[in-house]
Amino acid sequence: MPILHFLRSKRADWVVFAIALVLVGRQALSYAFWGIVDIAVRLNIWPPDLIAFDAYGYYSQTTILHEAVFVAACASFIAAFIALVLRARLALPLLVFCLVPGIADWVMMTSIPQMANDLSGYIHLIGHLVAVCALAYLHRRGFLR
Repeated sequence: MPILHFLRSKRADWVVFAIALVLVGRQALSYAFWGIVDIAVRLNIWPPDLIAFDAYGYYSQTTILHEAVFVAACASFIAAFIALVLRARLALPLLVFCLVPGIADWVMMTSIPQMANDLSGYIHLIGHLVAVCALAYLHRRGFLR
């Protein structure tokens, strides 16, 4: 049973850790990027033709509640990523907490006409759930400190 032998090895822990790092890092990087876009649009310094997206039109339609949810998601994903890089046990509860503002942000985002058909949230959700499972595995194995 070579697969069982591998799953019991420390190499498997590092492979699962790398997968979690990529998935959580991608989410944190995505939220950080859109946070920068949000701030630049609010300060009116974002070049309108930099990306193929009407950032000014989108952010003019967001509510204060949506902004608060987005900031909570952004901060929690970045905190979860930092905790994961440090291999802290806190990474798992932080990542689980990220589900609430992350899903709420996605639902609120799809209520804006420009983003009504945004299916990328499903991909993010699947990646998020895989990362949560990976961290639960690593936590159980004692890989996280």
